[in-house]
Amino acid sequence: MKFQHLLFPLIAILLTGCSSSSSALHNKTATNIVLQADSSKINKIEISDLHTSFLNDRTASAHNGSIVEVSGEVVAFALTEEGLYTVTIKDGDATAICIFDDSISGKLGDNRSVRKSSKLIVQGQCHSSGLFSSNPFTLDGCRIVE
Repeated sequence: MKFQHLLFPLIAILLTGCSSSSSALHNKTATNIVLQADSSKINKIEISDLHTSFLNDRTASAHNGSIVEVSGEVVAFALTEEGLYTVTIKDGDATAICIFDDSISGKLGDNRSVRKSSKLIVQGQCHSSGLFSSNPFTLDGCRIVE
């Protein structure tokens, strides 16, 4: 009974630590999958359709684990603690969070290809987001289609 009040914080630390420590490795694996994907089998889909698919059933979405191609306008980009880059693109009312490795770093910012309001076509591997995420899915291992 003495340690019962420590149970929740301990579980939260373990879950958070485990998920964040593997994200760089997870993205590296996804990057290799995206680079090796047969371009004729990559599904071109609207961001809103992905949202609907993942909101209906996050783990059973037909797109979970698949390689997709989406397009939209850049609304934000950031560097994570793990050294990964996130680029949020929007199409209509729907957004997609695209996760890139550090190879995109030279393309970010003013007067570069990835800047606020620029249009992008991105390929990435779909994955369901966590329960408390603001977006129902992420695109991991992303690459920009030139």
